[in-house]
Amino acid sequence: MRFSVLPFFLLLSWFGLQAQTPCEIYDLTVVTGVCNPNAPTYVATINFQVQNPTNDSFIVWGNNQPLGSYPLSALPFTINSFPYNGGASDVVKVCMKGNEQCCRTQEFPVPACILTTPCEIFNMVVTPGDCTGDSTYTVVLNFQVANSSSTNFTVFGNGVLLGNYPLSTLPLTIQNFHYNGGPNDVIQVCMSQNLTCCKTVEFPVPPCILNSGTCEIVNFVYDTGECTSDSTYNIVVNFQVANSTANHFNVYGNGVLIGNYALSALPLTIHNFHYNGGANDVIQVCMVLPNTSTTCCKTVEFPVPACILNSGNCEIYNLTVATGDCTSDSTYNVVVNFLVANSTANHFAIWGNGVLIGDYALSELPLTIYNFHYDGGNNDVIKVCMVQSGVLTCCKTLEFPVPACILNNGNCEIYNLFVETGECHEDSTYTVVINFQVANPTNDFFEVWGNGVYLGYYPLNALPLTLLHFPYNGGPNDVVKVCMNDNPNCCRVIEFPVPACTQEGNCHIWDLNVKTTPCLCGQFFAVLTFNYENTGNGGFDVVGNGVNYGTYLYAHSQPVIIGPLEGNGTTQYEFGVQDHFHPDCHDGYELGIIDCPETPAVEVPFVAGTLSISPNPASEWLTVSAQLTGGQVIGSGDVTIRSADGRTVKTVNVANSSSFSINISDLPATNYHLMLETSAGRMQNTFIKL
Repeated sequence: MRFSVLPFFLLLSWFGLQAQTPCEIYDLTVVTGVCNPNAPTYVATINFQVQNPTNDSFIVWGNNQPLGSYPLSALPFTINSFPYNGGASDVVKVCMKGNEQCCRTQEFPVPACILTTPCEIFNMVVTPGDCTGDSTYTVVLNFQVANSSSTNFTVFGNGVLLGNYPLSTLPLTIQNFHYNGGPNDVIQVCMSQNLTCCKTVEFPVPPCILNSGTCEIVNFVYDTGECTSDSTYNIVVNFQVANSTANHFNVYGNGVLIGNYALSALPLTIHNFHYNGGANDVIQVCMVLPNTSTTCCKTVEFPVPACILNSGNCEIYNLTVATGDCTSDSTYNVVVNFLVANSTANHFAIWGNGVLIGDYALSELPLTIYNFHYDGGNNDVIKVCMVQSGVLTCCKTLEFPVPACILNNGNCEIYNLFVETGECHEDSTYTVVINFQVANPTNDFFEVWGNGVYLGYYPLNALPLTLLHFPYNGGPNDVVKVCMNDNPNCCRVIEFPVPACTQEGNCHIWDLNVKTTPCLCGQFFAVLTFNYENTGNGGFDVVGNGVNYGTYLYAHSQPVIIGPLEGNGTTQYEFGVQDHFHPDCHDGYELGIIDCPETPAVEVPFVAGTLSISPNPASEWLTVSAQLTGGQVIGSGDVTIRSADGRTVKTVNVANSSSFSINISDLPATNYHLMLETSAGRMQNTFIKL
């Protein structure tokens, strides 16, 4: 048998070439499926062929996001939440595990259902800045938007329209942002052509606002509603307040107190607001502290609704009777006041317990009636009628309690004892406001006990009395006792519910400690540790030198690493940790000046360009892209990853420096510095390992 030398040689060559053929992925296909209702993702089924695989597993990226590692035996495999990138096409990349040279990238059209995915605003960040007044400050707003054709957006601050802006202005600086009065303010962003596509962020106001001191009621609005009688109607009021610790306000209608309300009641609907008789009515709002002292007011005159002006029946309203001192065992003083609508009469008559007292001019209001006669019961009665040309045009009757001095016939009595609770303190105490009235006092001083503990004696003119540190007794109710200080028989005791804040632990952050890592390239990292208890559910903010370094959850493992920071030898570094929802719960640390020595000259200089790392933070794989400013081609390179303290933790040689991936699953969770060194120069960036 003869063998052909040439064919046998060719056969051996063919086997040799097969043995040397590199790994190759081919026929990469993507079949898209249904879209997910609650996120901009969809189902995608991926399949491919591979020649000379170097591993039995592969890694998949979707639009540069690592999606996971899978065995070849799983092909074809389905990804239930493939991330949409925002355009008409998405990109999938597949690489054999451990072989960055055996990869394939495929661009494919997204499914039609994703193109109709609802608009979404995401990654919205609000950074407060310098104060521009006692109640205004600067904020910087930034966000991203998906699935929106709108090129403009609308901004609302604490519910008030601030303006309409093009997306090209982001990040947007808003000057003179109005403070809302509490520890947090709110910004809402809506896409201008789709006001259902909105995002709202609540954020802490800057300390410069909280530390300013001029109370101001701002953004006052009103809306008159339907009439409820010939001389009453409904009105809705709303406003904001700056630089006030008061959480209650008084409302006055045409000079008459309507009531006291909590800020949480806003917007407030006032039913049966009384008409004053002219074309305009007046409403006044005043912030009131627990000791009833008024801090600031806002007065607005507004037109009454047409339904009032078109009615015409006489009506007496806001009739009030204030009882005064007793003038005998059966007489006392009263002060009468009221308003009248739709009447041209300028006189009125008054009856006391059915007996005519007299005729008076409206100009005499409020009217003091001396020696008003007691009728013998717990209540007396006043009747007022408008009188015109001897004819009674309209009347109003009011029954009111007689004063204690009449009922007791001269005995000392404390009555109408009232306790209002306020804020809690760290020493297990809280603020209370005590008020009462006394009939036939035996002197001008009274004594106070709290839960059996003597708290002191005070003059009657100190009422209403504010006690800043009332002792909490540990249960749901506490007790106040008040006695005239020279009369143990003239006392009153009241049990009242303790404030909710006593049932909660007070937020406490302490022992903040900051250490620095060794310098690297003129920079360093700050390593923070601290203790905390009874904190809010909004996490904590790390701040310092006028910078908010971010908000973290308390579940975030410590230490918290901030950086890299410049060790320029001039900056006096200081850090603070504050509860996100309770910025008064905080601790600080003064680090001082950090002076990093100059980095020695290197043979390979840094070059102008960009080195991007995604995702960042990452848990398993990094995708690194490098691009020189001049467009110069980047070849192979050496990658060095260093920890925050400067130690080298990983080195990798890559064949294509312009785009490569690195497995970081074996690195501990912290901050890292990545440097790429090529023949063209060096580039660097930082990333966070989760």
